[in-house]
Amino acid sequence: MNDTTLREVGPARPGLPLRIAVVTVGAVLIWVAITLANDLLFAEPGGRGNLAHWTNAGIAVVLGTALVWAARRYLDRRPWSGLGLTGPSEAWWPLLVGALSWLLPAALGLGFALALGVSITPSVSASQIVLSLVLLTVLVLLYEALPEELIFRGYLFRNLNTAMSAWLAVFAQAALFTLWGTGLWVLTGGWEVVAERMPLFLGMSVVLGCLRVVTGNLWACVGFHLVFQVAAQALLSWDLFEVNGVDTVMATVFLLPFALGVTVAMLFLRDTGSWGGRVPDPSS
Repeated sequence: MNDTTLREVGPARPGLPLRIAVVTVGAVLIWVAITLANDLLFAEPGGRGNLAHWTNAGIAVVLGTALVWAARRYLDRRPWSGLGLTGPSEAWWPLLVGALSWLLPAALGLGFALALGVSITPSVSASQIVLSLVLLTVLVLLYEALPEELIFRGYLFRNLNTAMSAWLAVFAQAALFTLWGTGLWVLTGGWEVVAERMPLFLGMSVVLGCLRVVTGNLWACVGFHLVFQVAAQALLSWDLFEVNGVDTVMATVFLLPFALGVTVAMLFLRDTGSWGGRVPDPSS
């Protein structure tokens, strides 16, 4: 991305509520388009599979990135660098911190789960597990972790933080993410999914928003989001493992990272972040 100075010329840029609304609605339309693409392209019984997954990922990452790029350039008139998505040379450490902020508490939770009698046994060969995990990691990165973090903890959080303190911006973006995610699930699964999905989206988005504040870098959010979803799908939906005691796993392996993940990130960085005051979004 070109980080040259974006000067405000011509009419004043749109107000914050309009900018937030445009990008939020854009995010809804992208994932609705993905659902429609699935229905049109993979409508035959048995037609949904790896091709559908890769199609979804391609649409999400391309359109999600394009949405944020266009919004930064034409609505915000601010440089891409303001989003906190640093280049490769600076990305590896926050990405690792985010990943470890989920993995370390999850490992502790796994120990508790095994002590409580949970068993997790492979359903396929080791080589199949490794290959599936590699593919799953790429799919989750492209379909969920990168585009969702870029939109919500990147664009929306950055704009909200110019008008309110960081802790308020965390809850504001969490409300938007929860409405977005739950709404999409209601469209495909009906209203009965609200009780399950709304708390999940809310808790996840609050923790990710806190990681954004603590680290000041979007890659930490991507790392946490990525390993959480890879682990969840590998254990619960990709038929790679047979899990005996799913409820216990959910209450330990998947709950502890949300309770302790931000603290782990603070310990790694030896910093608690800046939670008060609004943060300007410079034009250069």
